[in-house]
Amino acid sequence: MIERPRNPVIPGNSRDRTGSAGILRRGNAEISRRWRSLQADVLAAFDRLPVYQLNEDDKGSDTPIPVRYGVTPQVLDQATSDLQAALDRWILDGRQADHVAWWDVYEQEAAQLGTAQSVANLSNLSAAYASTRTLQTVVFSEPYRQRAQMARTLSREYWTGLADESRAKLSSIIGRAVIDGKNPKVVRKEIMEALGVSKSRATLYAQTDITGTLREARWAEADAAEAELGVRTALLWTSALIATTRPWHASRNGQSYSTEQVRAFYATNGNRFRCHCAQTECLLDAQGKPILTKALQSAMANERRVWFE
Repeated sequence: MIERPRNPVIPGNSRDRTGSAGILRRGNAEISRRWRSLQADVLAAFDRLPVYQLNEDDKGSDTPIPVRYGVTPQVLDQATSDLQAALDRWILDGRQADHVAWWDVYEQEAAQLGTAQSVANLSNLSAAYASTRTLQTVVFSEPYRQRAQMARTLSREYWTGLADESRAKLSSIIGRAVIDGKNPKVVRKEIMEALGVSKSRATLYAQTDITGTLREARWAEADAAEAELGVRTALLWTSALIATTRPWHASRNGQSYSTEQVRAFYATNGNRFRCHCAQTECLLDAQGKPILTKALQSAMANERRVWFE
């Protein structure tokens, strides 16, 4: 009797192909909380600068009037120190090597979720894989630990860079305000706008890092299954068919690629940013063609057609 082909387990739905929406929600909520606290601390540090020659009669005017700041070197040093402390507290929190940084939790969860998806899927597809590898053995393996350490290093470099850029921008805003005598209302607005930009960058990084970490965990396990067990697979592309999906991402829905081809795609043209697509392992036949039922192939082709229409 000819065994019917087993379809891969495709996580999520057409709007959440990676299944990471919950991690993203929690990560973005944490970012919002931290940036609210950061804004409060930075504004408080600025408000502590002495201000003189403020016309009391014009405080309610729509046109901010110039002022003079009573800033001594000691006051300016304290403001700089307060600014640095706020950025360290809310962006770099726990950057020491022996401490778990606040972002590591979300990154680790994404890696574990991607690995769990691969283990479950490959176990369903291959008896050889199911009898050899488990989620526990993969998570405690040396290659997994090395990938996790590299991911932590890269993410901390990002947050350090964002904090450094934010510090330079905020210091410039406050410094120019003191030199030019800008009205505090104007300066507070500039501070909030600068922090809004840095928050937008943080949320973009969060989405890219979480979905990217999850995908990379799956690619790595697909490579390991072939290298260690001879389980030949391809990656079935499942596009996130949402309004912001780029056409060249949606056009790949239902197509199969090697891990090298997928890595190359994400390494060019900013494809890794704002991408919610996923890739799921599927077995290859003796001719190197993906083993998928006609029903699944038809369903994914129809998804693609409907999205483009």
